[in-house]
Amino acid sequence: MDRPEVLLGCAAVVLSAVALVNVTKSRQNRREELLLSLLQRSDRKESPREDRGVGEAPTGMKRVSSSAGFHRVASTEALLGGFTMEQAREHALQGASAANSKTPAEVLLDLQRGNTRFWMGSAQRPEKSAFERRALIMKQYPSVAILGCSDSRVPVEIVFDQGLGDLFVIRVAGNGLDVSTSASLQFAIHHLKVKVVVVMGHEGCGAIKAAQLDEETIKKEPADLAKALLGIKSGLDEKRLKCIHDPRAHDREAVVCNVANQVKQLAKDPALMDLVNNDELTIVGAFYEISSGIVDFFNQVSVPGSPKIANRKGGGQWGK
Repeated sequence: MDRPEVLLGCAAVVLSAVALVNVTKSRQNRREELLLSLLQRSDRKESPREDRGVGEAPTGMKRVSSSAGFHRVASTEALLGGFTMEQAREHALQGASAANSKTPAEVLLDLQRGNTRFWMGSAQRPEKSAFERRALIMKQYPSVAILGCSDSRVPVEIVFDQGLGDLFVIRVAGNGLDVSTSASLQFAIHHLKVKVVVVMGHEGCGAIKAAQLDEETIKKEPADLAKALLGIKSGLDEKRLKCIHDPRAHDREAVVCNVANQVKQLAKDPALMDLVNNDELTIVGAFYEISSGIVDFFNQVSVPGSPKIANRKGGGQWGK
């Protein structure tokens, strides 16, 4: 190959490399400009719960910015909220401390108040600022673990008017307690140190209805589904349920019976009961009425003498 051709080939390679670098930089610049635009737009919106904007730090925190205001910062990481990772870590630890300071009774009362806001139409739908979302990367500190149903009409965070990082939620058809859901609850209790465990059923639960079919019909379902339904069926007092002829009352009683059985199973765990007796944990059943939005609590397992939000007993028309 002649020397001029070699030089031309090298020049083409260099130009291609330069073009690739320019394209990469252009994409990075566009990404940063988009993020900046979104954050500035969010800053102009008022938070429904607080006066500070989405990009502002909580009281006592200082936002990182340039001398000319919140313009382009040194990195995309800094652009996402304008705060250092150290500040986010400190805020996460403050959140954990605040969550740990409450008793199980106080946490349960907060949950009940959130549901009241929801069904009264005054939900606040807590929104996390960019800074607070960033803090959640460092640590989660939920105060409540909820075993609920996977039904699309039962979005747990919305029903209790809670936000990101407030609840540790496990959802499975029929809110069944098995190896997987039990392990998830144990993680939340022993590692995340939640103060309240709620087992929540709901009005019109399809899994509970299906579990009341005869065994031969259930066994025609796919193997895993049949196993789950038979597990739920084993915990229902079908003799009592047959005596309840009103459809709504029957539906509610079946769901409550299922939840009460799961609460009873959790209360058999010695490690959990040690936490209950030390006033570090409360276990409670709940029924969510889709038509009204109201959550009723029952079968509360808590330290003797603690305030009882849930005074009713599940099973047998709310008592035996």
